[in-house]
Amino acid sequence: MANNIKRKYIGAICNRDLEVLENIKKFLIKNYNITIVNLMKNGLESFNTKYLEKRLKKYPISFLIVKLTTQELNEKIYRIVKKTCPEIPILNTLESVQICESRQNTFNFIKQNSKKILTPHSFSTKLEAIHISQKGTPIIVKLNSHNIPDLPKNDRIIGIAKNYRELLELIKIYNEKELFFQEYLGEHDIIYKIYVIGNWVVSITSHNRLQQNDQLSPLELLHIRIPVEEPLKKRIIRLGRKFGMSVYGVDYIMTEKGPYVVDINDFPSFKSVPEGVSLISDHIYNLINMREMYLNAYVKAKS
Repeated sequence: MANNIKRKYIGAICNRDLEVLENIKKFLIKNYNITIVNLMKNGLESFNTKYLEKRLKKYPISFLIVKLTTQELNEKIYRIVKKTCPEIPILNTLESVQICESRQNTFNFIKQNSKKILTPHSFSTKLEAIHISQKGTPIIVKLNSHNIPDLPKNDRIIGIAKNYRELLELIKIYNEKELFFQEYLGEHDIIYKIYVIGNWVVSITSHNRLQQNDQLSPLELLHIRIPVEEPLKKRIIRLGRKFGMSVYGVDYIMTEKGPYVVDINDFPSFKSVPEGVSLISDHIYNLINMREMYLNAYVKAKS
């Protein structure tokens, strides 16, 4: 199939979940004659304008994938991409990738743009969190940076404070800017994970890492697929569009009031969704084709 299709090129600016990216790369070249070109020479430190311009001249890149760990150097990458190739479409917009680097920014965005999505109350300052905890509200404290390099997911959660004394003890060694404070909604053994690729949505169950339950059997640890109710599905897809993402993940818990979103990931690993690689590859191929058809129609109409 691939031999009958003209070669296309995608630029990749990625340094996390590289195994999944490699599988997508293999699928695209085999089935669609699309090559993913690495736009990072030897990691983030050497990413620069001259190298990006050199790659863009060498390859007619028609699409970009940006998938980064959270670090200050990313700001440089965003500036370079916006300056050097603003016309090239991106799988998830730079703005969405940037927002998802910060838990605070992520939940502020949801609060401002998606009134029907329920999320736990978050607190923008340490003083606000302490004030609320003094009134009896338990607080969960996490690191604000979302995808920290080489840091296990469990270590991104500082702890749960049932009162303000416990809160002060938890955060005493941290800089306030490092932390994210959120209302703790109680123990939930099961976290529900939604994966979205375009308009395709699937949800699986996942045991809550906070419970630290070592007694679970291999069967209990299996991810079980569950249906997503249509109203929630529509809200999640709408939320992704407002962010500017077409490939993303959402974690939620079920409460008496309904589903509460507790996390959002731009371009998650899809390790628990075996067909994710083929679906993402198909989605990218379709996006590139749709854009080319639109541009061709525009040129014809103009001439």
